[in-house]
Amino acid sequence: MKMRLLSLLLSLFAAHTLAAQSTATHTASPTDADSRKATETLVSKYQLNADQAKQAYQIQQRKSQNMADIAALQTSDVALYQAKWHNVQKGTWTSLRRILNTEGQVATYQKTQADLRVLRNAKRKEMTLQKASKETIEYTVLAIYAE
Repeated sequence: MKMRLLSLLLSLFAAHTLAAQSTATHTASPTDADSRKATETLVSKYQLNADQAKQAYQIQQRKSQNMADIAALQTSDVALYQAKWHNVQKGTWTSLRRILNTEGQVATYQKTQADLRVLRNAKRKEMTLQKASKETIEYTVLAIYAE
């Protein structure tokens, strides 16, 4: 009797664990697809090798997870959301820069960052001339993003 009860409990636990893993895998699929697509873009842009591509995929997964974690703040606390969004961007750039190890890769990264600064500054000036609010300017500038 005790063996049957133990067996039943173990099978229920196993079924619950498998169901949880299945649900977690199913809900992670869109993020996983986005991470893979972003990684493919990085691989072609920076000519990453296999090891770098694996690390870039991990960076993209972390970025997606971090963005999902702060998504609720987008409506409840916009200033905090923007600060965290900016930190996610900086962390992603730093991690990406860390995996680049050839002169060509670093040059491409530096050019991308320079182009991004130019675009952001131009947008900031344009919106300042339009007398947009500081919050609107910062949100719009943050939306200009490239890796």
